[in-house]
Amino acid sequence: MNGSRSRRSFLQTVGLGTAAMGVCASAPAQKKKPIQGFEETPTDPNASKGWKPVSDRKIRVGIVGYGTCRFGAAFSFQNHPNVDIVAVSDLFPDRCAALAKACRCEKTYPSLEELVTDDAIEAVFVATDAPSHARHCIEVLKHGKHVACAVPAVYGSLEDADKLFEAVKTSGLKYMMFETSCYHADCYAMRQIYQAGGFGRLIYSEGEYYHFHSHQIGSYKDWRVGAIPLWYPTHSTAYYVGVTDRPFTSVSCTGSSAGFAPWQPGANQYNNVFTDQIGLFQTAEGGTSRMLMCMGIHSKGGETGRVFGEQGWMEGTQYRGTMKELPDLLRPPLPPGVNAGGHGGSHGQLMNEFVLSILGDRKPLVDVVQALNMTVCGVVAHQSALKDGELMKIPQYKI
Repeated sequence: MNGSRSRRSFLQTVGLGTAAMGVCASAPAQKKKPIQGFEETPTDPNASKGWKPVSDRKIRVGIVGYGTCRFGAAFSFQNHPNVDIVAVSDLFPDRCAALAKACRCEKTYPSLEELVTDDAIEAVFVATDAPSHARHCIEVLKHGKHVACAVPAVYGSLEDADKLFEAVKTSGLKYMMFETSCYHADCYAMRQIYQAGGFGRLIYSEGEYYHFHSHQIGSYKDWRVGAIPLWYPTHSTAYYVGVTDRPFTSVSCTGSSAGFAPWQPGANQYNNVFTDQIGLFQTAEGGTSRMLMCMGIHSKGGETGRVFGEQGWMEGTQYRGTMKELPDLLRPPLPPGVNAGGHGGSHGQLMNEFVLSILGDRKPLVDVVQALNMTVCGVVAHQSALKDGELMKIPQYKI
């Protein structure tokens, strides 16, 4: 591995997170079990090693949304040295007050629509309900502000995808989707190796997201009740699109049901019975990807993936292939005080990438092209599942 950060230090960092997850798993039973992906991540003493400030500028940020997952404060915007939280918002006054407290912010608004009219704000983090993501991001862009958004970019609507794409292109502003898998240690390392040529063309890849849902997580207007699995595809699809920057071209998908009450016929607003969906995708490289989202099976839980190329393959953080000198595989250093956060220590990385893209006036990782290519494939996959696995073409986005 080139540079001062060695393969050993990379594996040691990954090992620290893995060991810590084991400690969390053995916590006393009386402690409330956290939502999957939001388990406390231990502080990595080396997370800020090598960090250097790039600017003394403060980006003025607004944050919207503090629902069940408390996403609004989960990405550590409030701790970044280049960020001032100007205002926050949530539709529920108690949640809005809690978000303001968590972000150490005094100014609040009762809705996103009112917050975006504040001329003091130059960027907004949208952490609202998934069905509102596209509409809310378009509203932010219309008011001349950069926008970062929780996943997915759109929720079930190809029309919304086209509208969001045009809104970002027209605005010339930064858009970033906070897909956590892209900053998992394994997926990030796969991307670095792929970009350096260590895999060659990917022949086969896999992405898996397991989240057992025998009980229902709370949600605004019950959007999670009976949710369609591959309308929430990006934790899985990042293991191809986020690695290669390339889209899928077609899909054949099947679905199954675990029989849970929210997924019974007529029990949800989507008329959906699938708790689990598995899609077989053709890629723009001419390869094949198997991507799944499963809520009805007992498993280890979480997100994972594997890539297999002409020159090498990778599962977890172990590369096996023809490349002898690997690029730096460690994720970028975080500013002191910024927490790595949940979902494999990805939260702080995503927020920092968004901030740096604004400061450096460059395209962020998981821009609108990547975001939509990770998301719309799942929308089409569900259409395929409704037609017993019929092979269907997938819209592709590029700028």
